[in-house]
Amino acid sequence: MPANWRILMIVICVFLVASVIIGTVQLLSTPNEIFGADFQGLPKQEFPR
Repeated sequence: MPANWRILMIVICVFLVASVIIGTVQLLSTPNEIFGADFQGLPKQEFPR
């Protein structure tokens, strides 16, 4: 039983690392699709007091 638990944890960690790598590659390769070609930055927010 402990061997199965260790194997399962290794598989879960491998999938987690793979998903982080895939997400990072997608974010780095498509910045214009997320923000737009004429993205000038976020507007400055003023919080009420």
